[in-house]
Amino acid sequence: MTEPAENYPNPPFPAAMAPLPSERLAMDRLPSVVNSVVTGAIETCVVMSPGRGQAGAMVKAMSPDATVIQWYVDSFRAAQSTAIVAQGDIKIDVVCSSDLPEIAVDLAVLPVLKNGEAEMNRDLLQQAYQRLRVGGHLIAAVNAPRDKWLLTQMQSMFSKVHCHSDQDGWAYVGKKQGELKKVRSFDAEIEFLVDGRVMKTFSRPSVFSHRSIDTAARVMIREVAIPSGANVLELGCGNGAVAMAAAVRSVTGHAYAVDCNARAIECVTRAMDANEIRNMTPILNHDGVLPDVPPCDIALLNPPYYGDFAIAAHFIRTASAKLKPGGDVWVVTKQTDKYENQSWPGLVWHSVIQAQGYDLINYRKPVAS
Repeated sequence: MTEPAENYPNPPFPAAMAPLPSERLAMDRLPSVVNSVVTGAIETCVVMSPGRGQAGAMVKAMSPDATVIQWYVDSFRAAQSTAIVAQGDIKIDVVCSSDLPEIAVDLAVLPVLKNGEAEMNRDLLQQAYQRLRVGGHLIAAVNAPRDKWLLTQMQSMFSKVHCHSDQDGWAYVGKKQGELKKVRSFDAEIEFLVDGRVMKTFSRPSVFSHRSIDTAARVMIREVAIPSGANVLELGCGNGAVAMAAAVRSVTGHAYAVDCNARAIECVTRAMDANEIRNMTPILNHDGVLPDVPPCDIALLNPPYYGDFAIAAHFIRTASAKLKPGGDVWVVTKQTDKYENQSWPGLVWHSVIQAQGYDLINYRKPVAS
């Protein structure tokens, strides 16, 4: 019987920072998988952590000579992991990119959250399988004691899947025997209209509103006037439809599309080329430090509703810092009450437009008298 993870070398993470249940389930399977490798060592491993990447640190502790890659699609989570890796002096490569690195690996580890995005998880499972060398292992785990979905996905790729469970969920281990017969694309192309011009953008799993342009974005495109020559900043750009509409309307101005998701920035870049838009810059960023963005005339915000308003507040503070005096911030939301009693440095409440069940809140940056 394989010993649990806690009986093996401890990753140098702060003691209070316990792994998420799904990552802990995957970590419990690491000793048996690493010990089963015929060559006696894992040379290359990729970990797709939904948390801080304790599984990667454990692989490194067990196989000190291995190249361990901790992959994230989100720059904020990648930055958190980078800080912890540096703090513990762990020799792990933290990578933030739209896809897994194009390298062959002996081991792939994918802890899945039971409420995670299904298409993203299918995409990562497929990519992980493709990166595996023949004979390599994929460990996938989920914090769902009654899981069937992840097991079905694993069984669709591996001829044999080893299953392990405890009170928190399930972990599955598959060994690659050959290449996939069919590789599925999860990408989407979306058309939309801007002043009678048919435009298109692209979307991938994990990009906000995958396969569509959400109603809030359409309201923003339709209701917010963008004058010629305006410099426009969009925070949380997703597939970039709003920022592209702003770029087209600003003509001689410039649009800056910012998102923390590497796939969103990839989609925006593709869409710029497809629509032949030159006055637009996509930026991967999560901390609001934007030295390459000049003072802007307009900021467009479609903040997510999760995060206890923290992300919305971050967006507004960032927008205020990058706005010219006399400039406007537009926020599209269904949670107007959360904004009404807030005081934002450098901004004053100006107006509200109601459209299709959404409120467009307009803040203005006063001109110094």
